[in-house]
Amino acid sequence: MVAGGDSGAAAYNAALKRRQEMMGASGPMALVKNFKVFRIALFACIGGILYGYNQGMFSGVLAMPAFKSHMGEYDPFDDSADQTKKGWLTAILELGAWIGTLLSGFIAEAISRKYGVLVAVTVFVIGVVIQATAQSGGPNVILGGRFVTGMGVGSLATIVPIYNSEVAPPEIRGALVALQQLAITFGIMISFWIDYGTNYIGGTTLGSQKDAAWLVPICLQLFPAVILFVGMIFMPFSPRWLVHHGREDEARKILANLRGLAADHELVELEFLEIKAQSQFEKRTVAEHFPHLSEQTAWNTFKLQFVAIKSLFQTKAMVKRVVVATVTMFFQQWTGINAVLYYAPSMNPNLLSFWLLTKLFLQVIR
Repeated sequence: MVAGGDSGAAAYNAALKRRQEMMGASGPMALVKNFKVFRIALFACIGGILYGYNQGMFSGVLAMPAFKSHMGEYDPFDDSADQTKKGWLTAILELGAWIGTLLSGFIAEAISRKYGVLVAVTVFVIGVVIQATAQSGGPNVILGGRFVTGMGVGSLATIVPIYNSEVAPPEIRGALVALQQLAITFGIMISFWIDYGTNYIGGTTLGSQKDAAWLVPICLQLFPAVILFVGMIFMPFSPRWLVHHGREDEARKILANLRGLAADHELVELEFLEIKAQSQFEKRTVAEHFPHLSEQTAWNTFKLQFVAIKSLFQTKAMVKRVVVATVTMFFQQWTGINAVLYYAPSMNPNLLSFWLLTKLFLQVIR
């Protein structure tokens, strides 16, 4: 039994070494070599741009007099008034994103990463359309719209990196996953410039500023969302998802197309076998630990997401990993950067233009 295991490990190591020899070096030249995959990942990262834009855009909108006039006690003109409800206008997006993230694992596994992106974009567009009616609907519409939008961008923030990593070869996988964070930052930067420009529509004071000053930044999100939706229809499925769901012939063809090689090329064959081995390992693991969920049904997939989360807290080793990841992100947010980005213009509305302009240049430098 041990000899068989050693033999299997040796074969795997030999195949891995052979593949490393064939695929070449990593780095910028690897992106050039795999330019088709790079283009696909870059396009998918429009989802990250939408997330970043949505976060950055609302800080300027909150301080616009025309927006305040529709929000009542949710965005009061009196700085000494209770600001609790104003906090809900911003926090509701993150709440929606949290729920979207929880559901995205199930969606991506049940209907594919590709269709998962399409669903997330659809939810996002519905949320934006709801927000666009706030001119007559008031703060409740903004709350509802931002919650739905948050679900969309939360799902995109999870599914897009998964998709990028699964269409990418190992030598550029890390770079393509990191594109998502770059896209989010780029979206924030773009939102600052747009806020800075639309703030002057009609004027900058109550009575003179037009509703277009805040409606334009909100509605502009629809254009990249539609582009992402239409484009994703023509994007390939994840080869890993196809293999995991028994569509091996289709996976092999897509893998060959992504690598720009023949379907029977040795490198394609090695990567295909690696994907298949990983899929079989995951299925055996599920069958061993959760035998009642081993059948690949939608309901089992849904339950498995939460059972897997529960397993993160059942062993000391896994708890340590979870603590490292969550504590790091917790304190990253605890620095208060989001509070500054959201509320600095509201601290002194007279400095809105100066604040936006300062943020523009800081973002460019970043």
